[in-house]
Amino acid sequence: MEQFTVRVNTWKRLEQLRVSTIHHASCPGVAQVQVVWCEAQGEPPSWLLTLNDKIVIERHSVNSLNERFHMLVEPPTIGILSIDDDVLRPCLALDAGFVRWTQHPDRMVGFDARSHTVQGKKHGGSWAYGYLSTTERTNRYSMTLTRYAFLHRDYLRSYTNDLPPSIRSYIDEHFNCEDIAMTFWVSSHTNGQPPLLADFWAVKSQVKLYSDAAISSTSDHKAIRDICVDRF
Repeated sequence: MEQFTVRVNTWKRLEQLRVSTIHHASCPGVAQVQVVWCEAQGEPPSWLLTLNDKIVIERHSVNSLNERFHMLVEPPTIGILSIDDDVLRPCLALDAGFVRWTQHPDRMVGFDARSHTVQGKKHGGSWAYGYLSTTERTNRYSMTLTRYAFLHRDYLRSYTNDLPPSIRSYIDEHFNCEDIAMTFWVSSHTNGQPPLLADFWAVKSQVKLYSDAAISSTSDHKAIRDICVDRF
């Protein structure tokens, strides 16, 4: 396993997509860059395929976050790097994460540590979503984000074919939590083991491309993710 496939999830952020695809296609470890393109946002730009021969467009008629894991184009590698279009890391950071993944191909290897916690302990409690601040304060994590994470392509296939319909429906209804579902889905196949993390320097090498259109910026984002963790 010498190379991996990048799958870019994108939505109406063409400048970020341009920067992301150019950068990731330039990395020697990347065999292909698959752009997950929802047709609800219109036709893909004509310039996209001219940027690099590694880039392919995967056109989806369904507007759903579940579609980021729905492989319509067979990847040329078993290793998948799932990313959002507004996050970059140096090629060497990708290589470091990939090396760790090749040592544990049944696990996810991520760059973003998150956790699930208990809230309302006095009243029986419920599971809740823990941001990075919670993870750092407690020095423990249990999840990672698929905005930048390695995983085996078989998990994408099983997510699409075998994930309980109630979970897929909840993700569609609230347009959130597909990353939580995938983390739990992989852990359910590894006896509850959490994802692994890339080296600390690679985790900290993130470059975030500015965007004012992000799901995480909505006022109810945390509340929805709390419910997802508790339900899933």
